Formats: sequence, structure tokens, C-alpha cells
Amino acid sequence: MIFSFNSNANKAGKLKLGLLLLTFILPAFCQAQTGSNATPVVDHIAICVRDLKKSVAFYTDVMHLQKVPNPFADTVHQWYSLGNHVKLHAIQGDCTGKHDKAEHLCFTVSSVKEFAKKLDELNIPYGNWKGDSKEPTLRQDGVLQLYFQDPDGYWIEINSPAKK
Repeated sequence: MIFSFNSNANKAGKLKLGLLLLTFILPAFCQAQTGSNATPVVDHIAICVRDLKKSVAFYTDVMHLQKVPNPFADTVHQWYSLGNHVKLHAIQGDCTGKHDKAEHLCFTVSSVKEFAKKLDELNIPYGNWKGDSKEPTLRQDGVLQLYFQDPDGYWIEINSPAKK
């Protein structure tokens, strides 16, 4: 009973009513990661890798991405969380071709310069957009950027937010 003079029954009724209302109201304020509406959302980005073990080491140890369950349960796929329900899907295969820097994955960190120190420790070459210096590129909006490549030559940008 929702309307009762019994305080426990009244609290339980209010809770049920509140949950019922939330069921209908909350979805209007939340953006779900589904393709149920006309606007698509990113589920995953797939990349072809020649050596899955090398790529797993890179994306786990250098990029610190979290592995997520592999729906294929095999040895030629590895999935990572990129946050916000988006995943990176590395697929071992016969990959050829050169990758252009303009086609890159971008990750934000709190400090590009601190991240660069880790790249130096791991002997991973990196540079600015022009590729002529290790000094980060400073965009007009104040964002710092560095670029480097994964074991298969995919370009990765690391940036940090503009200072306020």
C-alpha cells in the first residue's frame, strides 16, 4: 500500500513510487551507449597488429590500458577499455601499410611532460607534430601534444589540457 498511516509501509510505498518514477524519468537525463536511437555511438576501434604479444605489452605496459573480456576467447584478439564504454580491439593479422600521423589515436594525460619521461625510460621515440623536436607542440588553445608510434606504426597522440 502506498498510502498508509503505518510509517514503515508508508516509507516502503514512497520508495516504490520513487523507483517507479526514476525508471521513467532518469533515461531522459542519461545518454546510454546504445545504437537504439538514430545517432550512432562508438563501441570499439579495431586495429590490425602483426604480433599480438608485442601489442599487448605496449598497450598494457606503456599505455596502461585495462584489458576487458575477449568475446572470441581466442589468442588472436585482445580488447581494452578506452573509457566511456569504448573499446580498442587489437586483431592479429597480416597487416601491411604505412600509417599517416594525421590518422591517430589520442589520449589525454594530466602532464605530457611527465608522460614523456616514461617514454624516455622505455626508449620509445616521440616528438612534436612536425617531428623535428621532442618538445611538445603547443596548440593555439593551450593544449600540449606529443606523438609516437605503437609496434605496428599506428600513431598515438598524448595531450594534456590547456592550463586555466
